[in-house]
Amino acid sequence: MIKFDLLDYWRINGSEFLTERPQLVEAATVVDKWIHNGKEGDVLNISMPPRFGKSYLASVVSVWLLLKSPNLRILRASYSADLAESFGIRVRMEYEKMCEKLGLLSPVKGTRARWTIGERAQPSHSAVGISGSVTGFGFDFAIIDDTAKNMVEALSKAHKKNLLSFKESVLQGRLEGQRKILNIGTRWAVDDWFSLFPNAESYVLPAMRDGASVCEAWKSTAQLERERRSMSDAVWQAQFMQRPTDQGFIRVFEDWQFQIIKYEECRFVCFFTVTDPSKGRGGDYFVTLLCGVTIENKIVVIDSFIRKFAQTSEFYEYIKNVSEVLPSCTHYIENNGVGSDIIHDINRTIDLIGFPSKADKYARIFANADKIKDVRFCDTCDNLNFILSELSVFPSGAHDDVPDCVNFAVKAAAGEF
Repeated sequence: MIKFDLLDYWRINGSEFLTERPQLVEAATVVDKWIHNGKEGDVLNISMPPRFGKSYLASVVSVWLLLKSPNLRILRASYSADLAESFGIRVRMEYEKMCEKLGLLSPVKGTRARWTIGERAQPSHSAVGISGSVTGFGFDFAIIDDTAKNMVEALSKAHKKNLLSFKESVLQGRLEGQRKILNIGTRWAVDDWFSLFPNAESYVLPAMRDGASVCEAWKSTAQLERERRSMSDAVWQAQFMQRPTDQGFIRVFEDWQFQIIKYEECRFVCFFTVTDPSKGRGGDYFVTLLCGVTIENKIVVIDSFIRKFAQTSEFYEYIKNVSEVLPSCTHYIENNGVGSDIIHDINRTIDLIGFPSKADKYARIFANADKIKDVRFCDTCDNLNFILSELSVFPSGAHDDVPDCVNFAVKAAAGEF
């Protein structure tokens, strides 16, 4: 058992890194004070930009805690089991190295995901992904290190549901003893993992202070200024300054000038329709877009059918009219729910190709944003103003059916269905 404080231990075991990353000295001081505050069941949220040294800090804390209290049980969680296990291996290797250096006898045995110090029955360190679970064991201390692998996942509604499930079914049910939780990560949204702990102590380390980088060895002030100019302010504030947008989302196409063209100026090589169906529940729109691909491989939205509470007969009539004018047109329809019923309608006389949509809507649109921005729109397209309005306010608008359908058009043209 050692009696070093966290910074003393870190200076012994990683002085070069601390010299390069002086911002972590401040963070380590906050962690040390919080651990020794005499409280049980409290939470500390530490937020930093990516590649700032968050995971290294978390691993140093883990080794130090186990050297101080070999009977402590630590849970290390991250967005994937593989990543969490790699952290577990790092902690184990550093722990064994320090025991040898200090002349301590602390045999370690176990697996990548779970290992034990000495002959105790309970694991000393366990690693788990956010979607995973831990059965049969309890923990005194939890370190949750980056719950999302990137911005798209962090803003996904489905991912946020997984986080809540992990907190309630894994974390809260397994914490015992001290019940302390250390959350370390990059804040992308106001309703992220950190937001699930409203009473937590908080420490925020931005990329810049008073116009200068907090760590020139990480990224210089000049580098950060260049990156700031190359991205939207919303992304900059979320990723580097740890001030996520109020709504937790970035307007993907805000201020984007979509390209309006004339139909007669295009030379098309193929046509297709893509449909995001709805029965109008919750005010959703039934959206069908007629699209063409030009010889320059550009996607053009030529026309649209957009209705609330649309009847299947209205959709059939629209598709029938398109097929009469463009006999070679291919028709795609999302086959989750309503679309599946339409595909299996025995009265259907037009071939429809079904496709599933699995990812969270915001995530899949954000991931395809650059391709969507390259889509052209015919000036005579029915509902054109509505289409462009829905795109420009996504995801803050009342509806998101049109942006989703435009994204489906991009995927259809790329042969992903």
